[in-house]
Amino acid sequence: MCKFEWSERHAVHVPEVDDEHQLLFRLCRDLQVAIAAGATTAQVQPILDELIAHAAEHFSHEERQMRAAGYSHYAWHQRQHHAARAKLVWFARRIRRGNASAVRELLDFLQGWLNDHIGIADRMLGAYLRNYQRQRTARAS
Repeated sequence: MCKFEWSERHAVHVPEVDDEHQLLFRLCRDLQVAIAAGATTAQVQPILDELIAHAAEHFSHEERQMRAAGYSHYAWHQRQHHAARAKLVWFARRIRRGNASAVRELLDFLQGWLNDHIGIADRMLGAYLRNYQRQRTARAS
């Protein structure tokens, strides 16, 4: 099974975004540990609910940052978030119905999606936000 360990290679160098990503990784790891320990659907549900809520908050936060900074790839990035939200809801529905394999499938999906999304889309956003902030600071000086 995959491991959910945030490392410096996941850093986008925007502190609040990195903090949110670290929490996503921790929640995935908590879900993984619960499943490995034989947790029931009822036992994993609170972790799953927190994971979905945090993902939604994180996506909304990034989208607010993109709009505020005039990020030109906003629509593309937002579509990725929308697709991930839909997939999370789909998995959650399957898990609530007692589908035993759905949690492992969710973890596999998240492992790939987080690595790909953070590695490309969020790194691009991080670079843009850092440059945007430098420009604002330079103008204010």
